Amino acid sequence: MNTLLPITLVFPPQGHFTQPHLAIPCLVAYLRERGFSDVEQRDLSLEAYDHFLSRKYLARCAERAHARLPLDPTGAADCLGFEDARAFRCAAEARVSADAVIEGIEAAKRVVRGEGFWDTDAYVPATRALYHGLRLVSAAHYPSELTPHNFTMAYSNDRSAEVRAALTDEEQNPFIEFYRTEILPGLVARRPGVLGLSIVYGSQLIPALTLARMVRQALPECHITAGGGFLAYIARKLMATPLAEECLDSLILHEGEGPLAALCEHLSEGKSDLSSIGSLLWFDRRGGPARLVENAPAHPIELDKAPAPDFDGLPFDKYFSPELVLPFDINRGCYYGECTFCTLPTVIGPGYRTRRAETIAEQVVGLKERYGTTHFNFVTDCMPPGMIRDLPDALLARDAGVTWWSDARVEPRAYTVEGARRLYAAGCRKLLFGFETATPRLLKAMKKGQSLKAISEVSRNCAAAGISVTWYAMVGFPSETLEEARASTAFISDHEGIVREVSLQTFHIDEESQVYRDPAAFNLEIIEDDQADLALYHDYRAEVGMTQEEAAQAFDEMMGALREHLPIFAGDTILYFMQKSHYFLHLARGTTPDAFAGECRRRAALRRARGPRGDLAVRPNLRTLELPFSYTAAVKLLGSPLARAARPDFLTGRYVADAEAQAQARLTPLPRSPRVLAYDAENHDFVELAPDGLRVLEALREAGDLDALLERIDAALPGAQRRRERLSRFAAELHRVGVLTPRKKPQPRQTPPHPHHPMQHGDEKNLDQALSENQEAGELVEEVGEELDIDNLDLTV
Repeated sequence: MNTLLPITLVFPPQGHFTQPHLAIPCLVAYLRERGFSDVEQRDLSLEAYDHFLSRKYLARCAERAHARLPLDPTGAADCLGFEDARAFRCAAEARVSADAVIEGIEAAKRVVRGEGFWDTDAYVPATRALYHGLRLVSAAHYPSELTPHNFTMAYSNDRSAEVRAALTDEEQNPFIEFYRTEILPGLVARRPGVLGLSIVYGSQLIPALTLARMVRQALPECHITAGGGFLAYIARKLMATPLAEECLDSLILHEGEGPLAALCEHLSEGKSDLSSIGSLLWFDRRGGPARLVENAPAHPIELDKAPAPDFDGLPFDKYFSPELVLPFDINRGCYYGECTFCTLPTVIGPGYRTRRAETIAEQVVGLKERYGTTHFNFVTDCMPPGMIRDLPDALLARDAGVTWWSDARVEPRAYTVEGARRLYAAGCRKLLFGFETATPRLLKAMKKGQSLKAISEVSRNCAAAGISVTWYAMVGFPSETLEEARASTAFISDHEGIVREVSLQTFHIDEESQVYRDPAAFNLEIIEDDQADLALYHDYRAEVGMTQEEAAQAFDEMMGALREHLPIFAGDTILYFMQKSHYFLHLARGTTPDAFAGECRRRAALRRARGPRGDLAVRPNLRTLELPFSYTAAVKLLGSPLARAARPDFLTGRYVADAEAQAQARLTPLPRSPRVLAYDAENHDFVELAPDGLRVLEALREAGDLDALLERIDAALPGAQRRRERLSRFAAELHRVGVLTPRKKPQPRQTPPHPHHPMQHGDEKNLDQALSENQEAGELVEEVGEELDIDNLDLTV
């Protein structure tokens, strides 16, 4: 065997950018243990994010977005329809924020990766800047959308013909240029004999196959194989399409270590007959047209004897976190395996296996010493009761000195008061439990095997021990009513101070689930789509309970309630929940869940408490842009359940056939309404103003601050004091939303271009009328007019 065979294993875009994914390091460790010395691993998802979120690339995106997206995509029509609303939003955001985002992106990356991470007031704006940088990338490749959590294009990844078209569309696919300029030259120079692609998420399918196609053209002798969780669902469908033959040579089903090692051994020995390699789907190209062959399943590896993951070669300094969090698999599969909505026991296979607690402790300590980190994400579908008891003992016996978080199953006999304390002492700082619903009959239909009493008891014990508790929750399970969804919200609210986060999703049907295999038992009708030859999720009609659309509306209602009752979900601190490991790192550093909740409350309270001050002035770095339609209304339109179903996000995961057509037909177009979009370059926030509001800001800039503007109301005129008070209250609201800020240092007043005159009596009357319309609704506030002509001003924000 030629152990010098060059092997490159890749985690393609798009995945989390806060910590490494486990898949490739497990494969690397297994191959290296078997003597393959030339194994390279690349986290191209991370490399892509780091490349895209750079000054040079974002500057090019700004130019491209400006050229591709007109600010008025309707061509001066009277209304903005759903089909144009996204283009309008992308164009508006790109134009008003581009300069500030480009200027601040490197500083934002330094904050998230450095000491600024621990300061909430620095972290939140920096994280927003990263999000807005990705919006700029998305605008440049419209209608594609890249976020920290997802990647979508106009092409659907459940149709092979559309996926095939996406691989060559340079306008929409940002990864073509990225691979061509940043990745392919190095691969060509390296000339790997094997390129392995780990496709864990559906968002990776198009980026992964884009790379495979380009490597196939540049290195036709390289064997390209793929595997991963997402492909476990659609492998046979994908390999049956012309798309697969153009991009791949083989595909590994389920667990990859054994089959990949066997494949590399065969290729290193020059063997073309791959029929003896377990769990391999491959194209036999010997003697004529390619023939698809599916081999018998492979035997699972003995997990307890498998090596610890090998992270050597990954660019740790590029992950978007200040400290490294390493994933580690303590088991594979699910020891319970009964939940009717779940597919993991079917696709993660084969079977359930675990490492011994002593092995886990030994390998974790080894990883700690090797990579200089004490933080771990224990990857498990659910930790078995025995492990809950044994693992803390093993970690404490080794004096491991690590902190960790993991998913968990509600097991009252294991998560006792003493058991939870033992877990905390062994470094456990966060556990995520499958709560799902507060309706007992639905728990029974789900076959969860747990009671509400057990959920409450386990969560209370963990919280009392200092472990942060997260619940997975679901809305829209077959037959669930709106009242039952609200009961779940109430149950969560009743556990305020115990439950810190809720990962809420709408129910969707995976192809391998029991619900899909027996829909009649759940009063469902599956709606098949003959064109969706790569389908994983399926549309359906519910005979009882909420429809999919009603469930999506219930989702919005529940999220609103969670924002009220869970401090980490309130306002902009929800960003800690959105970024994998970021909240955990605070816990690992010694911050208690109560203390972190207090910090979230502090930030929200400070914003609410911003009051009137005489030195309030317009932020010096505020950018403004005049718009033909309301940006706020467009955002609201795109946030409706109908609109979200057309482009499923990582939270809802909702799939509805013909959702885009339904949205276009049913959503009410927005009337033309000139507005002004402001962008705060310091806090990286968008605020919308009425056109007259821009004139107000200009007047404030001219006057210097609020006191100077108030002086223009002649004290001798009737009602002057009342008007000043109302103007001050209004300025306080502008202060709250960030448009105005106290001047840090006294500055000389600007000399007006004409003699100064206080407001005249008629002007005050119109100002009074404008202020009488001031009202706060969510993030919407009313604006004021400037001194020159305030008659009939529209002063909304």
